[in-house]
Amino acid sequence: MPTAPGPIAILGSGELSDSMAEVHRRLMDLTSGPLRPVFIDTPAGFEPNVDQIAAKAVAYFSRNFDLLLAVAHYHGRTDPLAATAAAVTAISQANYLLAGPGSPSYAVNTWRDSRVWQAIVARWQEGTALVFASAAALALGRYTIPVYEIYKAGHEVRWRAGLDLLGQLGLVSAVVPHWNNASGEQHDTRFAFMGAARFSQLEQQLPPETTIIGVDEYTALTIDPATRLAGVLGSGQVTLRHMGRQRVFGRGDDFALDTDPDTPSEIAALPDLSNPPPGADGATEGESDILALRDTTRAALARDDFQQATQGVVALSLIAGAGLEQGLPRRAERAVESLQILLPLLPSLSPDLADRAAVERERAALLDQLIRTRADLRRAKQYALADTLRQRLADLGYTLEDGPTGTAWRREA
Repeated sequence: MPTAPGPIAILGSGELSDSMAEVHRRLMDLTSGPLRPVFIDTPAGFEPNVDQIAAKAVAYFSRNFDLLLAVAHYHGRTDPLAATAAAVTAISQANYLLAGPGSPSYAVNTWRDSRVWQAIVARWQEGTALVFASAAALALGRYTIPVYEIYKAGHEVRWRAGLDLLGQLGLVSAVVPHWNNASGEQHDTRFAFMGAARFSQLEQQLPPETTIIGVDEYTALTIDPATRLAGVLGSGQVTLRHMGRQRVFGRGDDFALDTDPDTPSEIAALPDLSNPPPGADGATEGESDILALRDTTRAALARDDFQQATQGVVALSLIAGAGLEQGLPRRAERAVESLQILLPLLPSLSPDLADRAAVERERAALLDQLIRTRADLRRAKQYALADTLRQRLADLGYTLEDGPTGTAWRREA
């Protein structure tokens, strides 16, 4: 039996998106024995469509992983005792616990001092993986943002006490998913929909020992409690911020959990996006990250860095899918435009013979991710962009074959 707590994954958003399936697979690889995933619906328990959210999660695990996802329903102390007992039983048998959308305030109020939260913590301490996204992720720190109350109802800008599970790892923290959210378009919705002005007020209210853990959308921060090492998966970045100073980590980065965010010598101010200037190629602030990723990936291709180049292409494909799911088709279009430029450059890579087997594995994983992105584009009726991806792959000698069970690829001789 495991003697250390299980891995923790904090997702900025997208826990039930096809573009994040790769992240779930990587996390599942850390789980020993047959997978027994359970979805906990508590953060959305107040919403009329909570059952549809749970059904979406069940369908997602069946479609992407061929796994039966159990659901632990818990909406508060007024639940029937039998229902609460069933939720506790499901959690106690799980080795992969997932929770996500809803209200962080509702999640904290409902879980605190409950049998269900006690079961979650006990199971994690026995080695079960915790995968918490969005509202559920906000609940993990010592301090949490009452997002609905501030953003929707205009309540006072302040923190409230979180569940402080990360305190068991010695972290005094405030977790902030949706760090780079751009759904507001005409107003700043970064930092869990707070925007720079309100988040600056929040930052000033924190005790000096607190570290803010900011996780971009469609991005995961993974934590191994045994080694105290952290890593970044997905399409964005993780920001550790302390008293205005910060360090930023990207996809594929690994770092010690105790990394000191005070290392930079200057305060990193929160940029004002009230009037975002156009950037290179006419991109707005909300697209400049895509262009920067395109350029760093192109530079990696030029120096034969296969690993960084493929990571860049995968990140762009994830961004394309994320843009569609967020209702930001322009971001998806920018990402596909970047892929149009980069994919023809891939054959120029010349890895060492000793690395060929690893390269072929990476290449197959890359193709599978691009196929998922094409499927996302087709579901969003972005047929022109989907056809562009298909044609670029055909130009490289990869033929896609659509069938009743999905899309397969084969390499032409």
